[in-house]
Amino acid sequence: MSNNAFIVNTESLSKSFGKNFALKNLNLHVPKGITGFVGRNGAGKTTTIGVLLGLLKPTSGKASIFGLDCWKDSYQIRSKLGVMHETNAYPGGFTAKRYLEHVARIYGISQTEEHINAQLKAVDLWNVREKPIKTYSAGMFRRLGLAQALISDPELVILDEPTANIDPLGRATILSIIKEMNKKRGTSFLISTHILSDLEKVCSWLSIIDAGAIVDQGFVDELSSKYSANTYKIVVSNPQFLVEKLKSAEFIQKVWIEKEIVYCQVKNEAAFYSEVPKIATNLKLQLKTLQHMTGTIEEIYAKTAGGS
Repeated sequence: MSNNAFIVNTESLSKSFGKNFALKNLNLHVPKGITGFVGRNGAGKTTTIGVLLGLLKPTSGKASIFGLDCWKDSYQIRSKLGVMHETNAYPGGFTAKRYLEHVARIYGISQTEEHINAQLKAVDLWNVREKPIKTYSAGMFRRLGLAQALISDPELVILDEPTANIDPLGRATILSIIKEMNKKRGTSFLISTHILSDLEKVCSWLSIIDAGAIVDQGFVDELSSKYSANTYKIVVSNPQFLVEKLKSAEFIQKVWIEKEIVYCQVKNEAAFYSEVPKIATNLKLQLKTLQHMTGTIEEIYAKTAGGS
């Protein structure tokens, strides 16, 4: 993909604090859709977000959103951008409705009542709209933050740890809202998180950062194939018979059984697809499944930044 296809671009972006570099020639590319931005603590995620929001000036290199310079054109960018920080402070005595009315006025939104009601319903806070924010659960706090980020119908929303410190049901609700907003409104999301299993449910693109630089990025299915280590799954009527035969096959690197399913790492894919059906037939086995395994986001991360 060319850089013009991305809504977020950084080119050789570096940011130092004194003699310490938090970002080193970072080349981050984010297309439309839902992107996961992952890396260990201290990898540079928070600094990157600060630069994108125009809160930090780059030491060198460039950062742009919608083709606009993140530092020089930050005010113009913010009109198209929503953000939810990892920690937010809310006026506890306000109701969610009153708080969003206040935010809407700051953005100069017309038809405030109709707009806020729609947002409250979208994030599943309608039934508690008149309750004080201080009575909210952790999950409700996060959904209120999401409503605030979405209040101006932005083209892109940056979410910093949106599902951190909330229960599984609350996390599922947040992820469902993100998918729904992307599907119905076409809203794009850049999600910075360490909960990799959550990204598996929503992301189409993944950018991995380590020590201030991007170590890999791309569509999740392409990265999954790239880091799957040539692993294949075979479901057959008598797995032990097949395993014994495959142990001596030249095209097999490793073979094992888990829960009656045969897994193998393959040296020669063409020979694998050609020979395994023949072997199963000769052994009079019923071959039910023969497929290439793709890596999960956790596996991709472990083989890039997570394993170093």
